[in-house]
Amino acid sequence: MRALALFGLVAAAVCLLPTFGEAARAQGANAEWSEDFSGGLDDWIVPLPKDWRQLEEDGDGFLRLAVGYPIGTPRRPVKFAVYKPACVGDFELDVRMRRHERSLIVVFGYQDRSRFYYTHLSSDDGTHSVHNGLFKVHGGSRYRISGLDTPPALPSEEWHDVRVTRVGDEIAVYIDDAEDALFTARDPWFRYGRVGLGSFDETGDFDDFRLSGAASEACRDDDLSPLDP
Repeated sequence: MRALALFGLVAAAVCLLPTFGEAARAQGANAEWSEDFSGGLDDWIVPLPKDWRQLEEDGDGFLRLAVGYPIGTPRRPVKFAVYKPACVGDFELDVRMRRHERSLIVVFGYQDRSRFYYTHLSSDDGTHSVHNGLFKVHGGSRYRISGLDTPPALPSEEWHDVRVTRVGDEIAVYIDDAEDALFTARDPWFRYGRVGLGSFDETGDFDDFRLSGAASEACRDDDLSPLDP
């Protein structure tokens, strides 16, 4: 019996090795990336490219998601551009955003179309069960992990500064110059991944994308299949 118990412990440890290995690969040297949207979109996977525009305003380039898209089943966002060059573990992401309608999103921990986090940044408050907060997609429809009863993240149609951070299991979202995070969550899943910008089903603008974090080798190129819905 004692030998069988020992064998069971060893087998369990062996089964966990890929998980530990994946976690180790998720944290590498710190790196930085940036995008001002003044050039092409070669570094981005964009769903339905005809729906995206590179525009200028007062000499400043920015990216516009010009066409929204109806959401099917399961209900989760598909209309977002994924940044190809960076796969990160712990990270800090800054971007300027301007909504045209009610809301925009920032995607992170993206591993494939059915596994990622996103923060829904809305003109609504967090009393709506699917607006304004942190959400998770894990194989099915999205579900909230934080942000209930919070004030609107994007109260106006002006440009807003958005910062998303991840350190260990801690996720936080900051708006404009606020010292306190608007949304926070603790979640152990998707400890590495790519990031993205877009909307659930609406339109808006993005500029001054800056990402810094622990570069990871855990992302795979085959995760970047076209995101066309």
